[in-house]
Amino acid sequence: MKRSSNQPATTPSRSGFTLLELLMVIVIIGILMALVLPALSGARTRARIAEVASEISQLDNAISKFKSVYNVEPPSSLYVPSVGGTWAASDRSKVRAIWPQFDFATNGGLGAGNFHLNGAECLVFFLGGVPTTSTPRTLLGFSKNPRTPWSSTGTNREGPFFEFRPDRLVDVDGDTVVEYVDPLPDQQTPYAYFSSQGRSYKRTNSVGSGLSEQDDFDIHGGNSNVLDFSAVYLKTLTPAQPHRSSGYQIISPGFDRLYGLGGVYTDGTELVNGDLNGNSIPDVGEVWRAVEADNITNFTNGLMKP
Repeated sequence: MKRSSNQPATTPSRSGFTLLELLMVIVIIGILMALVLPALSGARTRARIAEVASEISQLDNAISKFKSVYNVEPPSSLYVPSVGGTWAASDRSKVRAIWPQFDFATNGGLGAGNFHLNGAECLVFFLGGVPTTSTPRTLLGFSKNPRTPWSSTGTNREGPFFEFRPDRLVDVDGDTVVEYVDPLPDQQTPYAYFSSQGRSYKRTNSVGSGLSEQDDFDIHGGNSNVLDFSAVYLKTLTPAQPHRSSGYQIISPGFDRLYGLGGVYTDGTELVNGDLNGNSIPDVGEVWRAVEADNITNFTNGLMKP
């Protein structure tokens, strides 16, 4: 007599995924990555833009602190002659507006001279103060001695008005006077700073300064350098009405490290991909306005390209 078995039938176990199933999984993962990675990259880009905009706001606050002490905003161009040399009248006027008792015979106690501060360098010098000669550079603020505010000695000091990170101080034009770059990765082009001196923006140099090319626009050395600005940013061209016409402009070159031409720009609108005259293509030697699209400034909301 046969005995029946109550044990269930066994099902063969699977050893793994089939090739078709693996391919389907790979395709699904690829689709998810294609959807997620751009979003992550976009979020990272927006965070970096916000970081630069925040730092520009901090520079704004530092300039306000400087003005609360000295009653004027920092200039954006200054030629300092050799010690004992003759100061140009307009440069002398800029310094006297800040330090009425400044001793021009000793360059305010600096003990050095024969250098030009462009706009980018003025931003660091006037907000940070007298630099040390050590490496990395340390900015010491200014002496409260009214005749020798540029002296590096003494503990009774004013400033610095902004905490510049030593690892972001650079010297792009090789004149030993430093500029400051924004926190974007691998940034090499410094913040540009243009002051209207409370009245109007000027490009020309002081009579008697002995400078033929250097000015507040000349950041990389010489007007022929295509990396330099051509003009401040304007609301309208005719008549010429600059953004922050009685204040100043701070400009980050953005991710492409290029400033562009400057000129007419309306916040929230697309930059024309042409020259300052509105031509559809740039003239010989001009730069496409597209390089300005990622600039970040103190007069726009985020990038110059919405």
